[in-house]
Amino acid sequence: MENKTGKYFKYAIGEIILVVIGILIALQINNWNENRKIEQSGKEYIKEIYKDLKIEISNIDEILNSLSDQYNGTEYVLNVFESKNKVVKDTILFTKNHWAPSRLFIIERDLNTFDKLKSSGQSSLLKNDSLSNLLDKFYKNFDIRISNFKEYPLQIRMDLRRAAFPIGNMNDFKYEMENSKLSSAFIKEFLNNEVIYKYLLSILKTCRYNTNFFKELKNEALHLINLMEVEYPRLINK
Repeated sequence: MENKTGKYFKYAIGEIILVVIGILIALQINNWNENRKIEQSGKEYIKEIYKDLKIEISNIDEILNSLSDQYNGTEYVLNVFESKNKVVKDTILFTKNHWAPSRLFIIERDLNTFDKLKSSGQSSLLKNDSLSNLLDKFYKNFDIRISNFKEYPLQIRMDLRRAAFPIGNMNDFKYEMENSKLSSAFIKEFLNNEVIYKYLLSILKTCRYNTNFFKELKNEALHLINLMEVEYPRLINK
């Protein structure tokens, strides 16, 4: 009986050990599968972030083009303001450029993959602290530029509109509508308005400063793209 009991006890222990080993193997496989899923998710996020950065560069280029057009138009009008006799040789060209400084363009950015990862506390899925930090810095800088543009630069363009719209009378307005150009009376009053001149000069400066700011931002995005192409060449090119 003692011999049988001993054998049964050993058999039971063996069975328990096998069950425990089976459980540990199952847990290991499960952990391996979960880690594989997490790793795959990280790779998908990398690809999406790369695409987002490409879009950001395209959007920044649009901003830079708008700033360039506005700068050129504003500079043209200011040159007439500062000319000796304030003579407008090409009324159609002056009319076109006269509207450029007061053009309003809203600078925004869409919620992107990195924003979603960060807000959900999952930025660690990228498994690249250096990349995460650079992305965080880039988008913070982007938000600062957007916020700054919404303050003074956008406001000064609204101020120019408020100052320029009341100039002239109904005849000037009808003349512009019928001929697609400003009347000589409107142009004369416009070019002798010192408030208008100061607004134009302010807009020219904001165009130049913001052009430099957004060029710096574009360089940050290009640096990030180059970094990702070096670190994830197979992933990015799929």
